[in-house]
Amino acid sequence: MNTDKSPKTRMLIAYAMVLSGNRYLTKLLSKSTAPNVPEEEAETLKKRTITDWTLQVLGENCFDIPKGPIQTTVPSTVYSTLLDHHLIPDPFYRDNELLATRLLENDFLYETTISFTPEEQGAERLLLRFSGIDTIAELFLDEHPLGTADNMHRTFEYPIPKALQGSGEHHLSVLLRSPIRYIKEENDKCPVGYSPDAMPGFPHIRKAACMFGWDWGPRLPDAGLFRPVEILSFSDARLESVFIRQTHAQDEAARVLLTAEADAEFTSDIPKAEPTLLFTVISPDGSKVWTSGEITGECTWTIRPSLFDPTRSARFMHLGVHLSIDHPELWWPNGYGDQPLYQVRVDLLDGDRCMDTFESRIGLRTVTVNTDKLPGETWDPHLTRQTPDYDDGKNTLTFQGGSKQLTLSRHDAPLEGQNFAIQVNGLQVFAMGADYIPEDNLLTRQNRERTNLLLTTARESGFNCIRIWGGGYFPDDAFYDLCDEKGILIWQDMMFTCASYELSPAFAKNLDNEFRQNIRRLRNHPCLALWCGNNELEMQYESGEWAQTPKQHYDYIRLFEAMIPGIVHEEHPEAFYWPSSPSSGGNFQNSAAENRGDTHYWGVWHGNEPFTAYRQHHFRFLSEFGFQSFPAMPTIRRFAAPEDLNVFSRVMEMHQRNSAANGKILNYLSASFLYPKSFDALVYCSQLLQAEAIRYGVEHFRRHRGTCMGTIVWQLNDCWPVASWSSVDYYGNWKALQYAEKRMFTPVLLSCEEHGELDQKPFPNSMPVPIDVSADLHVANETRETIHALVRWSLRLPDSSIVRQGEFPVTVAPFSGTWLPHLDFNDQDPLEVHLDYELFMNGRLISSGVSLFCAPKHYHFRDPKLTLTVSDDTCIVTADAFARFVSVESDLTILRFEDNFVDMEKGTHIFHLLPSRDFTHPGAAALPETLRVRSLYDAAEHPDS
Repeated sequence: MNTDKSPKTRMLIAYAMVLSGNRYLTKLLSKSTAPNVPEEEAETLKKRTITDWTLQVLGENCFDIPKGPIQTTVPSTVYSTLLDHHLIPDPFYRDNELLATRLLENDFLYETTISFTPEEQGAERLLLRFSGIDTIAELFLDEHPLGTADNMHRTFEYPIPKALQGSGEHHLSVLLRSPIRYIKEENDKCPVGYSPDAMPGFPHIRKAACMFGWDWGPRLPDAGLFRPVEILSFSDARLESVFIRQTHAQDEAARVLLTAEADAEFTSDIPKAEPTLLFTVISPDGSKVWTSGEITGECTWTIRPSLFDPTRSARFMHLGVHLSIDHPELWWPNGYGDQPLYQVRVDLLDGDRCMDTFESRIGLRTVTVNTDKLPGETWDPHLTRQTPDYDDGKNTLTFQGGSKQLTLSRHDAPLEGQNFAIQVNGLQVFAMGADYIPEDNLLTRQNRERTNLLLTTARESGFNCIRIWGGGYFPDDAFYDLCDEKGILIWQDMMFTCASYELSPAFAKNLDNEFRQNIRRLRNHPCLALWCGNNELEMQYESGEWAQTPKQHYDYIRLFEAMIPGIVHEEHPEAFYWPSSPSSGGNFQNSAAENRGDTHYWGVWHGNEPFTAYRQHHFRFLSEFGFQSFPAMPTIRRFAAPEDLNVFSRVMEMHQRNSAANGKILNYLSASFLYPKSFDALVYCSQLLQAEAIRYGVEHFRRHRGTCMGTIVWQLNDCWPVASWSSVDYYGNWKALQYAEKRMFTPVLLSCEEHGELDQKPFPNSMPVPIDVSADLHVANETRETIHALVRWSLRLPDSSIVRQGEFPVTVAPFSGTWLPHLDFNDQDPLEVHLDYELFMNGRLISSGVSLFCAPKHYHFRDPKLTLTVSDDTCIVTADAFARFVSVESDLTILRFEDNFVDMEKGTHIFHLLPSRDFTHPGAAALPETLRVRSLYDAAEHPDS
């Protein structure tokens, strides 16, 4: 967190401090204004990072790595350290994963030497703090057992015994047990259900599930100390946690009451003076400062286990202070307003002495999920072929030994509709974004700079929401800081996915600590919109897919509908909790219902349904829907050799983790495009399919704002180079989908619901039936202003000549949509015409698109004879005819354009080349001679070309 203060800000703080009359403030003022005086000297809590370690691979190993210590720097993992020392090949290259997986059948030893300063030796409390141990560990100091660790998602602290605090060097070691052996042994004791794409038994370990394999990820369950290790020392007290609570006045423009609630750990029963808190808030531009020492309620003392070391009890005091912010600047999601962040500081004082300080940034906002019932709701007349929800919630699935009993109770009356909309500052926002998975299977390759590249992509593409999927791990603080800055709301899954879990007393205690630590760490972030219990467990328990025993079925209820919501209420009472994704609200009440809650819709893709199938649904909130594609050629060339460039080669299939996916891509390709003429063309076409599949869904649901209030696409990113559902591949290359999302998530969107062969007669050999060739244009306005725009449309032939054209002036109220007059083209041949449409505001093009009335493979394209001229960062493409999905590409470089994969009429189009966002080679420039251009026409062989 950047806490640097400008001279003007320092002067304001000084003035506020003098007015407060607090002697500590005066002392702090002298330090904050005097040069070369470290402010940390005023605090008694000290932190020192331990970075220099060695790593050993214990026992014989599959790579014949020599015995002995290997230098490493913590944060560190096994794979990353061995790669740095060239002791293993890149596990992402070709099929190297197979051998690299076997390496994790070994145990590993991290070692270092530490010495304690005189100040640390004199402290009343001396601790070793591990912010991330992955995962099953035993810790020793001078061969004295310090303790154990068994949860990647927790921070662990270990007290250093007085007998081991002497001068000289001390030997610190961390023994990491094989995660592969551990889950096998535990699953032999207690079998659980699990996703077949992952290693058996992964639910038994609190470690990112996807590290054991997923249908987009490798089986590389790395191990290590993946977050910092520190020595902590203090003699009086420290702040264990601070919660900044907000109470917004009815008139939110007038006042916000901020309350700082702190839990302080004391080393002795009686402090030297009555402890107090000093609360300071600085406005986003640094022009105003608020300070307060006003105590809220009674200070309470308790003796309880430490949050970071439950084996050790300590004396805690709960304190609170508050202050009022006048004329608050509210924080808004991306696209709805600005993201002003207030700097906050909470000092724990003992008279004139500061014992510890908490600093952070907050955004002033309210956020919840609106789940109001919608009695008497009527659907838009354009929502046709909709199936009402009849399930009344009384369907039950029970278990009796090895059998399952299903009881159905259905009523004729449809299930009453219920809203599901993220509501910020009283406004229901239409959530647009994607699901996030870990950015790299090798965790230390992730850093703030790389995450910033990814989240900047999200913001630039119109995202206002990201769902953090429950099969990974809780990201670093920097991830949430960046989302605060960029206005990206977070749907936060707890780390459970696609499995059954059996609670024992020890496991429940472990989870309790995990939940409390992460809720306390994240609850002050304005980006955090809701907590969700798990990914897909409720729907899978409903079907009886995962639970192996009746106890596991009942443990689901205990964990996700009692334990977690209870902890969320205690630790983050203002937050909204949702039991599962998807869900209709819990209790196994038809989690797949369209008319309430969130939905994972996979009819398009897994169900092989056509893209137009989205129009048969009225989902309230899609938290998952997606379509696969291959990554870009520059990415493929980094993990595959030339002889591997066939989608059915062994290496390409190793980097395609969904066993049915290649067949699905080819199935959808056969329904849409002519057969590609090369491997490279097939890769290109797969990305077009992905973009079109998601466009059909997003545009449909944006046309029905109010019925639907969210489209979260599966998925944003990859954890390694692979064919997957991502819109940005592992190295940072934007797929066609990411460019399409930038267009479809624009605040003002012009879209088309076309009718023709695709939705009425997709197969030419089916019985002849009358086909309606028509179109309905729609303008969605996700802004605060009433818009006045001009929509122009033209029906064109393959050579771009105009058959018919027109225009509509349109006025659209804020946060609503408007259908334009129906366009009838039944006098036209659907194989010969396409509809081009554009929306202008104040003479500026805002949104545009093209619709065909048949499958692209049947459209009578002409050769557009594309030419490319490159000058610096400008690429000019000229077309002799209508060209679909025009893309400027390179085989060698990760490219990024302002826009790409665009439709062109005859003429020219300028592609603006932007600085590269190659995640592994930032700033790499594209060489003009490597650039090429193509369109859909160029992807297939043509006899006349």
